[in-house]
Amino acid sequence: MEIGVLGGPSGVLSDRELEVLAIVAADKTDREIASKLAISERTVRAHVSRIIRKLGVASRVGAAVVFVEWKVRVEPVPAGAPMVACRV
Repeated sequence: MEIGVLGGPSGVLSDRELEVLAIVAADKTDREIASKLAISERTVRAHVSRIIRKLGVASRVGAAVVFVEWKVRVEPVPAGAPMVACRV
């Protein structure tokens, strides 16, 4: 699956969709995303639906996987660095 001009979601998603996707990848619910971004849950669902369609995946989990894989390629962990969880 080819995603975006540079092989990542940033090539095909709007800035807001990337923002939503980053929070989806942090395993947040639509309600939590809506609260964090001060938008309605319905708007979050619309963003998530467009993200899934644009990335050509079957679910929000698939979209989160694409995002995490892209982030690893874009921001590799330095050798010897401890593996720690991060929050968005």
